[in-house]
Amino acid sequence: MANPNHNDPNTEIDLAQVSAKVKGYFTRVNDSFFDWILFVKRNIIVVAVIVIIGAALGFYMDNGPKAYSQKIIVHPNFESVDYLYEAVEEVNVKIRERDTLFLKGIGIMHPRQIAKIEIEPVVDIYNFMNKNENEQKDDRDRKLSVFELIAENGSMEDVLKDPTTSKNYENHLLTITSKDKAKRSDIVDPVMAYLNSNPYFKQRQAEYINNVNLKLVSNDSAIKQVDKVINYLTDANRKPSGSSVYYSETTNVADMMHFKNMLVMEQGRLRLNKADYTDVIKERGLMLNEKSKSAVAGRMKFVIPALFFMFFVIVMMLRSYYKSQTEKRKIVITE
Repeated sequence: MANPNHNDPNTEIDLAQVSAKVKGYFTRVNDSFFDWILFVKRNIIVVAVIVIIGAALGFYMDNGPKAYSQKIIVHPNFESVDYLYEAVEEVNVKIRERDTLFLKGIGIMHPRQIAKIEIEPVVDIYNFMNKNENEQKDDRDRKLSVFELIAENGSMEDVLKDPTTSKNYENHLLTITSKDKAKRSDIVDPVMAYLNSNPYFKQRQAEYINNVNLKLVSNDSAIKQVDKVINYLTDANRKPSGSSVYYSETTNVADMMHFKNMLVMEQGRLRLNKADYTDVIKERGLMLNEKSKSAVAGRMKFVIPALFFMFFVIVMMLRSYYKSQTEKRKIVITE
């Protein structure tokens, strides 16, 4: 067996080269660090002025006017979700255009205090996919199609937030950003009143409420009739005796009880719907004067000096580069 040659000159040369490269790297790092020290020393006055001015400006921005958010969770009734999004965008356009006449016309007394208004869906896929026994078949098929689209698409988050999908969620978050703290009566109430003033949807509201009332009366009557049947079937001594209800010999008490339970559950659902139908755009929650936060909120006293210093360094580097290139061309021309 051949013994390894520990004195291979090629190995010694490779190690020497690696050692030289590592040493050269650390030397360059050390030189660069020292160059930065010399750069700061040469420009210490400018750097100090930049830091002081930047810190003062950042401190002013940290303690300056704050932005506040009025967040309202809303539920659009009567298939008004498209109208809701369009109406909010219309108001936002008026805010950007500083159309104070329009904003005052809808009841906002201090329109210049409003910075913007936004709306986004409250993503709740589980509630969205929950099937109600009384839900129409078309609605169930539509939800199933959306679910299949989500399952087939690789980016579920994008599909969930896509406008085509998101508008089908039950609740939506309306955010009004103001430049100062606001009262509900100053901003929220006028905006909600405007959103609920559409004549077409007001008419649909009246029809929906009328249909619910008719259905409630009809169900109450049906429940009374079912109770009569159940009382008859469970009491052998009682006879129909002129009753207008027809009792089949095959009528099953359990089936009648199940039918009654379905009617009672529908009555409860209809009453809940009626409570929501008081408004076209129903308010379901409100949070006033939440401070708008960002990643640099409260840190501008550090961010601004750092940005100023970086800008100064870039300018000096460009200046040095320009000088070096100019000197090179002078030498080439002289030669």
